[in-house]
Amino acid sequence: MNIQQLRYVVATAEHGSMTAAAAALYVAQPALSRAIRQLERELGVTLFSRAGRGIVLTVEGEAFTVRARRVLRSIDALRSLDGRGAAGDGASRDAQLVIAASPTLQASMAIPILSGLREQGIAVHTRLLGCATSMKVHELVRSARADLGICDQTIPTELAVVPLGRAEVRLVSPPGLDLPDPITLADLAGVPLVLPTAGSDRRAVLDWFFGEVGIVPTVAIESDERNVWLEAVLHGLASCIWHSVDLLRIPPAKVEFRSFDPAMYQDLSAVHREEHELPAKVLLLDVLRKLAELVAR
Repeated sequence: MNIQQLRYVVATAEHGSMTAAAAALYVAQPALSRAIRQLERELGVTLFSRAGRGIVLTVEGEAFTVRARRVLRSIDALRSLDGRGAAGDGASRDAQLVIAASPTLQASMAIPILSGLREQGIAVHTRLLGCATSMKVHELVRSARADLGICDQTIPTELAVVPLGRAEVRLVSPPGLDLPDPITLADLAGVPLVLPTAGSDRRAVLDWFFGEVGIVPTVAIESDERNVWLEAVLHGLASCIWHSVDLLRIPPAKVEFRSFDPAMYQDLSAVHREEHELPAKVLLLDVLRKLAELVAR
């Protein structure tokens, strides 16, 4: 998903046809149509349906367009802040941003969001702080060492919390394994897995989980680098348990995805402090929150 696609959807909804929307945006109609179809495939929903000679929003399309308009209004406000382009020197200095998140959520949510902003001419000097746990994310935001945190676990906090939806937890495996789909937790017994290193916070959580469901995992590789996990799968060495929000980065022909039975999810959320002294930072946080929510949905 990118911000240009949001503009295409909103324009099509307002003009009642892709041809009229393309003319209003000064783009070729086939390019606009392809972008919307690609977005529909990514979202897994139909945004528009035929109505006579034009098209109308579906129920899902109406809900999506409402959120897309909010994102675009925030982006336009950021770009016009104080009459300056957001890429100008003054705005760029004001808009420096620190985001705390796990390496997985940095790659699957923070980077795509920042890339979308850059495509709109909003170049944000951003620092990404890696965190092993959601508790560490909250700590960095609470102590003002980070402006925004993206978490995959809900914990009690005095910070402002913005729910971003749920990410399905799935098993990612080399192709050709004799495993059911969906897979039960009991079926994991004997499956070589990539896990965090023993003694790490993430490993402690997984060990507790395996103990609760009565599984002794077969550990093939231990690493705290999530990119190593994917490489292990791609080289046929082991399977890994992964957030579905990040699966689009994995070549689908080289791995197999399996849902769990019963399905498992992790709650995604953004956290921030209530007060921010710089107008540009306030707007940036607003844009990031709304974009993250749209991506997660």
